[in-house]
Amino acid sequence: MRASIILAALAAAPYAWGASWITSNTVWYDTDGQVIDAHGGGIVQRGDTFYWVGQSAKNSQTPMMYSSTDLLNWKNLGAQAPGVTGYWRPKIAKPNGEFWLFGQQDRYVLSLKSSNQVGGYKQSKKVHIPPSDYSYSDTGMFFDESSNTWYLLTSADHNTVQINKINADGALGDRASALTGGAYEAPGIFKANDTYFLIVSGKTGWRANPNKVFWSTSINGPWKGGSNIAPEADKTYGSQNTHELTIKGSRQTTYIYMGDAWDSKGSTGSTYVWLPMKVDTNGKTVTLDYHKDWKIDVKTGVVTYK
Repeated sequence: MRASIILAALAAAPYAWGASWITSNTVWYDTDGQVIDAHGGGIVQRGDTFYWVGQSAKNSQTPMMYSSTDLLNWKNLGAQAPGVTGYWRPKIAKPNGEFWLFGQQDRYVLSLKSSNQVGGYKQSKKVHIPPSDYSYSDTGMFFDESSNTWYLLTSADHNTVQINKINADGALGDRASALTGGAYEAPGIFKANDTYFLIVSGKTGWRANPNKVFWSTSINGPWKGGSNIAPEADKTYGSQNTHELTIKGSRQTTYIYMGDAWDSKGSTGSTYVWLPMKVDTNGKTVTLDYHKDWKIDVKTGVVTYK
């Protein structure tokens, strides 16, 4: 009887004692065997540790944080700002000696800050987005190593994806650039060689659509392109962009697409789609390299497929 109970528990929580692969469109479990609940989020790396923050669908969209050293096994670090709810698509930044979260609450930016990477985040202030203090839906974050600058990405309700520098005091600086001419949201940026790539989705509610990539040789724009990052019929493999993660390994640099596979209400049934990206800096193209199961050696940057 005791053995059967243990086997049943193992079957119910396959990732509780260690994941071997990143498997898209499935439920992921943390190291305690609980469902990972960090949607619309982003990842930063400090030393050998990756910190993933996202909104908790189970707990009224409060920001939750997890940590990992291999992108496979994630430890739950708990809610980061007790009492803060309705906080959508949180992202981490460190523009000064403190740690900041930027997310959307009531369609405006709310910043939270803490003296520590983990925990203790308290409301700083409502962030006014220059130049017009507009309302918006989605938040993205990009750190440009070449200038040691953090940028906040927002998708406005009036269909402008805007990129603003985050000043040293946590306030937003002037607009660096903007993408107009389409109904886009869920922005994310990464840089490969001397090219900036901006990935966005269309506005179709919780339904997946073909996410697109634009490019520029400057964070100040202009942005060109607009090709799909996956076959149009696959609708980005049922996902919506939330963040791009760069792994600079000893053997190669790998770029990872992080997406959410939303359920019909963006709630607890939502899962994740993480995939390596094929990046052609000469042709200015980005395509997702879809494999059901894959993993990356975060030391070397080498990707392995099952």
